[in-house]
Amino acid sequence: MVTPVPILIVGPSGVGKNAIIDRILPMFTELESYKTTTSRPKRTPTEDKYHFVSEAAFKRLIETGGMLEWTETHGHRYGVQRAHIQAVLDDGKYPIARNGIDVKGVPAYQQLFPGTLAIFITVESLDQLAQRIRRTRLGTPEMEIATRLATAREEMAALDQFTHVVVNQEGKLDDAVEEVAQIIERELGLQRKGEAA
Repeated sequence: MVTPVPILIVGPSGVGKNAIIDRILPMFTELESYKTTTSRPKRTPTEDKYHFVSEAAFKRLIETGGMLEWTETHGHRYGVQRAHIQAVLDDGKYPIARNGIDVKGVPAYQQLFPGTLAIFITVESLDQLAQRIRRTRLGTPEMEIATRLATAREEMAALDQFTHVVVNQEGKLDDAVEEVAQIIERELGLQRKGEAA
């Protein structure tokens, strides 16, 4: 039996990581999502894609070794609790973060879980990324967009560290999803639901 490993979908804010993850999860029975933990407040009362905790609780998780990896982005902490990913692995499933993983967190996974599959998602240009951020985050101040783009530049500088890079072209989400699915099939030997062995 093959031992499951984490699947990391990484890339800058606004490249479509969550849309790809939402489409990939139902394609493979062996995948199971877990939530990234954050100290940021909910944007809406019903938002549930993250595990929300207070800043104090997040700090305690760091101090007690409860976080596998974490980073501070745009003034809030984001990371993965060891217990969340271990629960998925203990179920014999391949864990995939519901919200993608920060580029800086990838080495922690690769060290703890050899064979971790990391896929970097990007777009054609920073101009296109700026347009996407403006479109999906209506009302976002230009200063915050500039900060997100500066972070994106830093993250894209790490692109050459990834074996797998998928360009999510404007209007071609299906193509990006298909490319990610093929990488999962090829690298992990998994089959899509409904496909014969």
